[in-house]
Amino acid sequence: MEKKYHHGDLKTQLIETGLRMISEDGIQKLSLRKLAQSCGVSEAAPYSHFKNKDDLLTAMQEYITGQLQRRLEDAYEHTEPKGSTDAILNMGKAYVMFFIEYPQYNSFLFSHAMFRVDLSMKGEANDFGPFRYYKEKAFEVYRQKGMDDERIKYGVISMWAQVYGIAAIASLKGVKTDFEWEDELERILVG
Repeated sequence: MEKKYHHGDLKTQLIETGLRMISEDGIQKLSLRKLAQSCGVSEAAPYSHFKNKDDLLTAMQEYITGQLQRRLEDAYEHTEPKGSTDAILNMGKAYVMFFIEYPQYNSFLFSHAMFRVDLSMKGEANDFGPFRYYKEKAFEVYRQKGMDDERIKYGVISMWAQVYGIAAIASLKGVKTDFEWEDELERILVG
């Protein structure tokens, strides 16, 4: 029997391929055996990274969450002047563009059982990291503008709902536009 070897980042390939498979066939049809076949590795190879399917699903969520978090951080950190309301707007644009670029991530991420968002603003430890980062930065920026915490709290919820909704719409397969999202996002978000 010929052994199959993999060179490169097999864990990331397994996650990405698994996400594509879920997008095409649904989560119920995903198995580590089918995933191994799709990646061209032995049936045992995925088990060197994941204990079982649930462990793979958790890794997928962490992978997507980490990528989204980095996009928001980059958008915030690369906006001049630092700590401006433009930085908050740019995080919203980055959020939407992330899910336009990776539409399969949107449906997976927000349907998975581990997804938690704390709208109470307490900052729970298991809160969705990108939302926690966004609200921390929004509170910093808008407090500097003299807004009270209550107003910021409801503004944060409203802004997050807006980018979440736009990303959900933009990542749907059947949605057609007569514009490019990236060109019009600022107008849509500020509008």
